[in-house]
Amino acid sequence: MNSKQLSYFLKVVELNSIAATARALEVAQPSISLQIDNLEHELGTCLFERSFRGVELTQSGQIFHAHAVSIMRQMAQAKSDVHQFEHEPSGVLSIGMTQPIGNIISVPLLALVEQRFPKITLELHAGLSYNLSSQLRSGEIDLAISSPDGTDMSQMRQVKLLREKLFIAVGCDPKVSSHKMLNGSKTITFEALANHEVIVTGARDSLGYVLRQYEQSTGIKLSHKPAFGQLMTTLRYVMDGHGILLAPTSAFFHLQDTNQIEAVEIIEPNLWRDVCITTDADRPQTALLNTVMSLIKEVAKTEWLAGRWQGGELSID
Repeated sequence: MNSKQLSYFLKVVELNSIAATARALEVAQPSISLQIDNLEHELGTCLFERSFRGVELTQSGQIFHAHAVSIMRQMAQAKSDVHQFEHEPSGVLSIGMTQPIGNIISVPLLALVEQRFPKITLELHAGLSYNLSSQLRSGEIDLAISSPDGTDMSQMRQVKLLREKLFIAVGCDPKVSSHKMLNGSKTITFEALANHEVIVTGARDSLGYVLRQYEQSTGIKLSHKPAFGQLMTTLRYVMDGHGILLAPTSAFFHLQDTNQIEAVEIIEPNLWRDVCITTDADRPQTALLNTVMSLIKEVAKTEWLAGRWQGGELSID
């Protein structure tokens, strides 16, 4: 089995035709057929069903197709990693972030990369913490910035960015009577918070996970209201005075600056969670990866020092 056979196989799957593949690759049709035949002989199975309409994958072919895609992606990544080690950092890096982290990091990170390393392209993805962990394992993303949610990370490499504090975000003109007392308040105890319905992500996500830890340790159970999936929608709901949100200031700092949302600190106890950069432990630490991680740390420090990302301690120099 070799890369030529795999590339021919994938092109035949894409075009559903050996003849069309030969034309597209400008290779003689018998050469394509021979490579496919050799591949089927080595695997001991038929990968395609042939008819006058072209070719279609057999069940065995469908199974092999998923592996072929993965193998070719890994080969391309290996070439890219070696090239990056020898040359100026360049290439595409896919980063997954939770929505609050993306809200505070994405724009300054993109600007910094464009300014200093124009040969690097970032693909940014937002998602819940447990989805990011799954995408990291499958290779869909190269790096994740999120918080612990109970997922097994033993096969991952983690670097702690900071320990962020969690707040209650409340609109400046609450429509819910019980929320009016929160306006102008600097703090609220965890026990008092139990008298309010609080918007929070589900138990599988990092926010829901850390809240559950505090509920278990204090014996106080809050009234949860599900978030709306999109942070922008949830913030509009809060900003218009219909609810209150449990979140770090990274989620809504821009609305604090314009006096559309107030932050109320939770005390007795304070609520904290770690923010980490996570990568696959089996993947080499390439120049591209190390360069982007360094820039992420720089942006996080800048936002923390500016007070937009409020946390108890910064975990980087």
